[in-house]
Amino acid sequence: MKESFFLSLRFRMTIGVLLGVVPPMLAAIWFASFHAANIIRSQAKQNLELKADVLTESIWRWEQMNVRVLRSISQNPSIISMNASTQLPLLVGINRSYSHIYLAEAYNLEGYVVARGSGTPPDRINRSDRYWFKSAVAGTEITHQALISRLTGKPAVIFSTPIREFASLSLGDGGNSVSELQQQLKQLGYYKNDITGIYGNATADAVAQFQKKYSGLQAGGSVDFTTKQLLELATNFQQQFPQTHQLNSTDRSADQLGKIQGVAIIGILLSDLARSIGTVRIGKTGFAFLVDKKGQLIAHPDPKLLAGKQLINLSNYPPVKTLLAGKSGAFYFADERGVKWLSCLNQLDSGWGVIILQEEAEVLEKEQLFWQFAITIAALAVLGVGGLAWILTSRLVQPIGRLTVAARQLSSGDWNQRVNIERQDELGTLAKAFNRMAVQLQKLFASLEAKNQEADKARTEAEKASKAKSLFMANMSHELRTPLNAIIGYSEMLEEEASDLNCEELLPDLQRINNAGQHLLSLINDILDISKIEAGRIELYLETCEISTLINDVATTIKPLVDKNRNVLTVHCPPDIGTVYTDITKIYQCLLNLLSNASKFTEAGKITLEVRRFRRKKGEGTGKQEEKVSFLGEEEVKSDVLSLEAKREGEKRKKESESAISACEEWISFKVSDTGIGMSAEQMERVFHAFTQADESTTRRYGGTGLGLAIAKKFCQMMGGDIGLESELGKGSIFTVELPARVAEKAAS
Repeated sequence: MKESFFLSLRFRMTIGVLLGVVPPMLAAIWFASFHAANIIRSQAKQNLELKADVLTESIWRWEQMNVRVLRSISQNPSIISMNASTQLPLLVGINRSYSHIYLAEAYNLEGYVVARGSGTPPDRINRSDRYWFKSAVAGTEITHQALISRLTGKPAVIFSTPIREFASLSLGDGGNSVSELQQQLKQLGYYKNDITGIYGNATADAVAQFQKKYSGLQAGGSVDFTTKQLLELATNFQQQFPQTHQLNSTDRSADQLGKIQGVAIIGILLSDLARSIGTVRIGKTGFAFLVDKKGQLIAHPDPKLLAGKQLINLSNYPPVKTLLAGKSGAFYFADERGVKWLSCLNQLDSGWGVIILQEEAEVLEKEQLFWQFAITIAALAVLGVGGLAWILTSRLVQPIGRLTVAARQLSSGDWNQRVNIERQDELGTLAKAFNRMAVQLQKLFASLEAKNQEADKARTEAEKASKAKSLFMANMSHELRTPLNAIIGYSEMLEEEASDLNCEELLPDLQRINNAGQHLLSLINDILDISKIEAGRIELYLETCEISTLINDVATTIKPLVDKNRNVLTVHCPPDIGTVYTDITKIYQCLLNLLSNASKFTEAGKITLEVRRFRRKKGEGTGKQEEKVSFLGEEEVKSDVLSLEAKREGEKRKKESESAISACEEWISFKVSDTGIGMSAEQMERVFHAFTQADESTTRRYGGTGLGLAIAKKFCQMMGGDIGLESELGKGSIFTVELPARVAEKAAS
């Protein structure tokens, strides 16, 4: 028979190699790929953060430039004078010098324009209700307000700052303003002492040294407005690249601030800033935009979003909402369309927020490509390992396969098998050993075949002799029984005559002759029955009989023997158990043998005969699970059939039920149990063998030929049934005879 490929040694060895090599290899590839993918993802995130940092730095510088311009206006003496004639030239110059500034104006505290950089005469519109005006009047040094410009209709930002009187510093002054002055001088290298906050001689000398550097200043040691401006410019120049994005790094302390006289503003269009942001492109989907501290969009690559009459409020947009909550850094979110984004959030001290977005799919595109590459490499590695394992196992299995085929042929009797494997390894040694074994087996089986022929001849002769003996014994039944019947008959006649002649002293001897004859006849009958069975001369005579009648006859016959050993016989046989179609004589003989044994090996005990009727599937041997147990008589069979049909639904189930019933046949069980000496497991194995009993002591004590159970078992098997045995030493035995209620006609023949 051809072996299954999946059960072959080659397949199993290949699978074993793959299971041993591939999992660790795949684990290593996955581990390396996982970390590489994390690096790719981290690099993409860092790239986005770097872009955001660069853009944030650029916007901060843009803010710083505008703040310096605004401060150069608000701190100029011509502006501080709050005189329109002196303010106008400076504002016009600022308006013309910076192309991105479309508005430069100075306002008094009432909210009216004093001078305009556009050169147009001041109007009488009061702007004291504007946020940028109120914030500056309240003392906020720098105020940003993003809006749609009324002059241009485009997005713009208004920077405002208060115009203050300037208070000079000289010997004897003190406070935070002096501490700030000392800090500036120390940063520029003019002041070497500690920061004390007191304007002393050391501070005055340092101021004088600074003033000597500029020819237009008088080196008197006092700080006037011009000296203060130059100090701030010099300090800011050294702080060109500060560590933080603080717009108010040059704000003066409270005691240095002069009285507010007005408000200076500059208006800046955000178009240049939007173009700068629009140049920031990250891949195919990435872009940046700018929002103010209220979450309003003030710069975006798409100009259509800034073309309305008011700024778009994005405060509910996930990244903007997160930014307004005070969080910054990388942030993953999904928009209303379900598109996933990676964003980076940076916030300036002014409250403005820089947001850069890129679709997560594009961010992770390299990672996905890498995973595809890793999976391809892993698949190729698995195929390579599998192919190599297949080649190696093939080289190993081919010689084994040849040995297997040769061994199979050898086992089927072909002794001429030889295997030609020219190898110097273990397989070559195995092939040589196989060839030597084949030669030896060929010689041994040739010798064994000759001996088998001799044994067959001897067995045939022995079988013929045994059959001749059995035929002789079967044919001698008449010759052996006739003399015994004559002896028994004459002994009975002599008993009657002795009784009539009142010769009582002769009766015991005559009874002994009669008993001995009866016993000898019984032994001869058993031997003749066994001989007939072995010779195949036994026939079944089938007839119908009431089971209850049969049981009554058996109980009546066996009662004297039961009473002899003071035993009690109990019979359980329902009166309506029905009939059997079988060989009544042989059943009778079997039951007598079983009850006789039970009576013989039980003293002052209990013997029980239990009869029941049951069903069993056709073709199923004795000892199988019973299909239906203990139903009595034909009426009960009918009621069971009806109840079975009632549980089925529909015609189909009814047919299945009838088919199941027809597939069963009725059996009769005769169970003989006693409380006698019982048997061990070893004794139970040989109790049904002819001419044997449980052990030698039993024969000596109880007598008998050991043929009764053997004959009973043979009779039961002839009728299609069998005898079962259960026993425990010292606790009694149970013999169970199971026979079909109707013996097949072929059994009788």
